[in-house]
Amino acid sequence: LIGIRFDRSKPERKTPDRIVVAMSDPSDFMALDSIRASTNMEPVAAVATRAQIADALQTAYLESPLSLEEAVGELKDFKVETTSELGDADDFQRLKSEAGLAPVVRFVNSMLFEAARMKASDIHIEPQEHHLRCRFRIDGELRVVAPPPKELQNAIVSRIKIISALDISERRLPQDGRLKIRFLGRNIDVRVSTMPTVYGEKVVLRLLDQSGTTLNLDDLGFEEDVVTSMRRIITAPHGIVLLCGPTGCGKSTTLYSFLRELNTTNVNIVTVEDPVEYRVEGINQTHVKSKIGLTFANCLRTILRQDPDVVMVGEIRDLETLEVSVRASLTGHLVFSTLHTNTAISAVTRMTNMGLQPYLISATLNAILSQRLVRKVCKACAKPEPLQPLAREALERCLGQTVDFEVMQRVGCPECGYTGYKGRLAVNELFEPSDEVREMISHGIEEMKLVEAARADGMKFLIDNAWRKLKAGVTTVEEVLSLGFQKAEDAASLTRAHKQGSTEEVVFETEDQEGQTLDFDANPPG
Repeated sequence: LIGIRFDRSKPERKTPDRIVVAMSDPSDFMALDSIRASTNMEPVAAVATRAQIADALQTAYLESPLSLEEAVGELKDFKVETTSELGDADDFQRLKSEAGLAPVVRFVNSMLFEAARMKASDIHIEPQEHHLRCRFRIDGELRVVAPPPKELQNAIVSRIKIISALDISERRLPQDGRLKIRFLGRNIDVRVSTMPTVYGEKVVLRLLDQSGTTLNLDDLGFEEDVVTSMRRIITAPHGIVLLCGPTGCGKSTTLYSFLRELNTTNVNIVTVEDPVEYRVEGINQTHVKSKIGLTFANCLRTILRQDPDVVMVGEIRDLETLEVSVRASLTGHLVFSTLHTNTAISAVTRMTNMGLQPYLISATLNAILSQRLVRKVCKACAKPEPLQPLAREALERCLGQTVDFEVMQRVGCPECGYTGYKGRLAVNELFEPSDEVREMISHGIEEMKLVEAARADGMKFLIDNAWRKLKAGVTTVEEVLSLGFQKAEDAASLTRAHKQGSTEEVVFETEDQEGQTLDFDANPPG
C-alpha cells in the first residue's frame, strides 16, 4: 500500500470496484483517500485492532527480504583475515573496516529484523571454542538460530558495538550501550551488553518493545477480580504496593500498566530506575548512576522534594532504599516498587530480615502482587488429552486440587515454530492484608501463620491460579510444574518435571551509550 501506515490498515478482499480494508480507525479519511488513489477502487472499512492488523501483515507480507539463513550463507562465502588479540592501530582500523563490510552489516540487520519479527526478548551471541552460537529468547525459552562463521566473530561484535555507540577497541571490560529499531510501526529499544569470555566477547541484546508501555491492566491476562482489586489498590492516596517474582516474570510491564492507569495531567508521577527500560510521555523518569553517588535512596530523597503524587522505585535492594520508601508512603505518597521474592507473603519476611520494623510494614503496606509467566499453548495445534491415573494423582498432590478434566497437550506446527507454545500469560497471587493480618505483621508473627490467616481470609495463591489456568486449557502440565510446586517423590509420576534453578547476577558498573536507530519499516535488511 502506497503512503499508508502499515500498522493501521490492511486490504482484506476485493470486488471489481471495491476493496475491503481492515482499519484500526475507520474514520481516517486521509488513509481512505490514499487507498482510493493507489487502487482506483472504493475502500470499505472493516474495524480491527492495531495488534490484529500488525499480526496479519506480518503473516501475509513480512517475510524478511534477506532471511537470517541467507545472511549467514553470504558470510560463509566471505573470508577475512582475523587476529585473536588486537594490538596496534592498524588492527583496530582493519576491524572497523571489516565491521562495515556489506555481508557483516546485512547479517546484523537481518538478525535484529528476525528477532523483532519473532518477538524475541533477547539475542545471545556466544563465542565457543570452535564456533559462534546465536540464540533468541522467545516466550522465555532460548532457541538456537542460524550461526554465523567463527572467523567473523570479531567483525560481527564490532558492528554491534558501532551501531550501539560502544568502543570497538575495548575488549577487556564489559560495556553497555543502546540502539533503536523501528519495525511494523513499533519502536523497540535495544539494550546492548558485552562481556569478555575465554573465547571472545559475548554479546546480549535485550529488545524492549515500547508498545509494552501502552498496556493497561485489562491487557495483562489477569482474572477480572484481580483487575478490579488492583484498580482500587493503585488509586489509594498513599501507601506501598509491591510486585514480587524472579527476573523476567513481567514485573516491569505490570508496573508500567499501573503508571499508565494513573498518568493524567493532574497527577505528578516520578520514577527512579536502573536502568530506565521504557520511556513514557508525561512521566518524570530518573536513571540511577551509582558511580557518582546517584543511588536509589539518594534519588528518592530528591524526588520527595519534587512534589510527587506517585513514586515508582525500580527495585528495593537495601534497607536505606526501603526506609526512604516507607517514609515517603507515611508522608502521603503512593509508592510502587519490586522485590525479588518467590511469594507475596515472603516479601513481608524479606523486609523484616532487611531490618525494617514490623509495625512500619503493617502501617504502610497496601498490597503485594506476586507473579510468574507461563507459556500459552498454540491454539492452532494444541489438543486435549486425558492424564494417566498415576500422573493425575501426582498432579493433584502437587496442586492440592482435583484434576477431573482433560489437560492441553502441546504438539507443534509452523504457526508456533514447532514448539507447541505461542505467547505467555501471568500466573499471580494478590496479598491484601486484612486488619487481623496487619496486627499479626506488626507483632512479627512467623510467615506460615500469615499464610494460614491470609488463606482463611480468602486469598488465592499462585498454585490456585495455576490450577485455574490449567483447567481453562491455556497452558500445559509442564508449564505449571515449571513453577516449582511438585514434590520430589511425585516427579517420576508426572509427564515432565521442571526444576526451577537460581542464578546469581554479577553487576558491573558501566555507562549506557546511546546508539543508532535502525528503521526496518523504511529500510528493510538486504
